[in-house]
Amino acid sequence: MVYISTQSFQSVTRQPMLQTESALATAQQEVASGVYADLGLQLGSQTSNAISLAQQSDQITSLTASNVSTSTRLSATNSALTAIMSDAQSLSDNLIGAESSPTVLQTLSTQAQSSLSDLVGQLNTSSGGQYIFGGTNTQTTPITTSASIQSAATSALTTDMATSQSSGTDLGTVLSGASSSFSTLFQGSGWSSLSSASSTTLTSQISPTQTTTSSVSANQSAFQQIAQAYSLLSAAANQNLTTTQTQDVVAQASSLLNSGISSLTEIQAGVGVTQDAVTSANSSMAAQQTILTKNVASLEDVDATTLSTTVTNLQTQLQDSYSLTSQLKSLSLVNYLTAG
Repeated sequence: MVYISTQSFQSVTRQPMLQTESALATAQQEVASGVYADLGLQLGSQTSNAISLAQQSDQITSLTASNVSTSTRLSATNSALTAIMSDAQSLSDNLIGAESSPTVLQTLSTQAQSSLSDLVGQLNTSSGGQYIFGGTNTQTTPITTSASIQSAATSALTTDMATSQSSGTDLGTVLSGASSSFSTLFQGSGWSSLSSASSTTLTSQISPTQTTTSSVSANQSAFQQIAQAYSLLSAAANQNLTTTQTQDVVAQASSLLNSGISSLTEIQAGVGVTQDAVTSANSSMAAQQTILTKNVASLEDVDATTLSTTVTNLQTQLQDSYSLTSQLKSLSLVNYLTAG
């Protein structure tokens, strides 16, 4: 027996129409995004490969972005080192052949005071909200004020001069000795009273397989030696030095500057090597990203031409379904029986 009802007429095309609507919505979504709506369904066993490629691409994108910050920090570091080097070399040059007299020492002291202030300013440079010479302690000003350093240096030099006088030892010998109050101020716990920087430098991952040291600490010996030389010349001008003591001070300051400049050259060379490494890593990752993008696209991207044809066909099919449904709704069982 066959049962006929108005509802049966109206439901004839409902399920196919719903399927067509769903297929059209999916196709339109894929046209808009350019990729398959359901990668798992489309790629099957290759889904894991597509996910892996996408993750690699995301990692390279992230590393490339972080390298911008690293490059900015290194550039600022290099600029500061260049300025520090210029000041140190200038004063070192002026010490060569300088006459050992209070008048000359006073002139050198004025330059040293200015250079010490500049050194502190450069070591307290910030970039992107971080102190670049703070090591891992990037949120705290690395070095105390030049005035504080000078005050501590003057006090330490006075102590060493008293030691020299009481022991009958040359001031130069005292200053270069391990127990010198002045020398110990610029190393170990003495330097810790002047510096809040961490001796541990920053390490950055610049590529999927490469990490590198990406900062310089204000606690490195080059800065300690240069600061010590500046402070010595500056503090000595406030003391009543003999000609021999003045010679000792100039000789000690010159030795400190030469050592500091040598170490500073190595530091700056290291920064340059790191900058080159970041540039090279970026170039390599750009090439990798091009390949990854192409491989991901080959798996995930839809055929726009074919899909556009599919959308047109589905729209036509759906319009026909709407038309048929409209016609069926105008029918009723009474009309059907009457027509029969």
